[in-house]
Amino acid sequence: MQYIQYIGNSQVEVRERPIPQPGPGEALVQIALSAICGSEMHTLEKGIDNTTFNAHNIGHEMVGIVADVNDGCRIAQGQRVGVNIMQGCGSCIYCLTGDPVHCSKLKYSFDAHSDYIVVPEATLIPLPDDVDWNTAVLMCGDTLGTPYHALKRLGGVNASQRATVFGFGPIGIGSLVWLKYFGLYTIVSEVSPYRRELASRLGADLVIDPTRENVVERVRAETGGGAEVCLDCAGIPQTLSDALDAARIYGRVAFVGEKSTATIRPSDQFIRKELSIVGAWYFTAAEFYEQVEFYRRGLSVEGMITHRYKLEEAPEAYRKFKAGETGKVVFYHEGVI
Repeated sequence: MQYIQYIGNSQVEVRERPIPQPGPGEALVQIALSAICGSEMHTLEKGIDNTTFNAHNIGHEMVGIVADVNDGCRIAQGQRVGVNIMQGCGSCIYCLTGDPVHCSKLKYSFDAHSDYIVVPEATLIPLPDDVDWNTAVLMCGDTLGTPYHALKRLGGVNASQRATVFGFGPIGIGSLVWLKYFGLYTIVSEVSPYRRELASRLGADLVIDPTRENVVERVRAETGGGAEVCLDCAGIPQTLSDALDAARIYGRVAFVGEKSTATIRPSDQFIRKELSIVGAWYFTAAEFYEQVEFYRRGLSVEGMITHRYKLEEAPEAYRKFKAGETGKVVFYHEGVI
C-alpha cells in the first residue's frame, strides 16, 4: 500500500509498506478521500518522527470503507465510514457525556494520507447513504465540523448579524459556508489572492486584502462600529488581535483551530467591550449528524474542494496548499471512490 511520509523542509515522499492488520477493537479502513488540513503545516516543515507520533503523516481528515474487522465489532465490513480521530478513555466525565475530545487520556488516529489505516472501531462514524464522499470528508474533518462547533459555542448566529472571518484557509472556508447558510452578512480578510477570489465565489459579501488596507478600520466602517461575530481562523497573532479589535461592543469572538502564541490587550480589546470569547478545537461525532441535517435542508458544499490529487501527486498538492493557491485539497483513491 502507498502512504505519504513527511521528510522535513515541507517535503513529502510517497512510499510503500504492507497493509496493516487490525487488532482487537480495531478496524481496517480503506481510504476513499483524505483532506489536507492547515494544522499539518508545522509538522510538515519539521518532518515527522515515526516513533514519537506512531505515524508517517498527521493527516486526520478521512472517509472510507471498512475493509476488515475483528469479531464483535458493531461496524460491518463494507460499511462507508468517517473517522473521528480522537479516542478517549470511555469512562471519564467528558467521554460519558459524548465529548472525548477533552479526555485527559486522549489518543489520536493519524496517517490519513494512506491507502489503508487501522483505527479504533469506536471512532468510526457510519455515513448515511445520502451523504456523498465529498460532503462526508468535509463534515468529518475540521473544514465544516470545527467551525460548526465554534458557532454552537458562540450560542448560535442569525441573519440580523454581521460576521468577519480572519484567514481563508480550510477552516475559514468552512466558516464562511456556515455563516452564509445562516444568512449573515460576512466579510473575509485574507492575504492570498487565490483565496480572496475563492471567498468571493463562495458568497462573501466583502473581501479585504489586509496587506493593502487596515482590516479593522474597514470592518468597523462597513458594520457601523464592528462586527457582531468574528472568527479567527488563521492561527497567527495578528489575526487573533484583529478579530478582537474588529468586534463591536457586546460582540462575540471565536478562536477556531490551533493558536500557538499571541499578545493581547485585555482591557482595550475585550474587557471594556464586554466581549464573549470562545475557543473551538474540534467537534463531536454527534455534531456530524447535526451537520447532516443541515445538509438535507440545503447546506451546499459546492466549490469548497478546489484541488484533487492521487497520493503519488502529494509533493505538488502540498506545494500549492502551502503557497495559498488552493481551497480545500483532497487525495482520492481510484477504485474506492
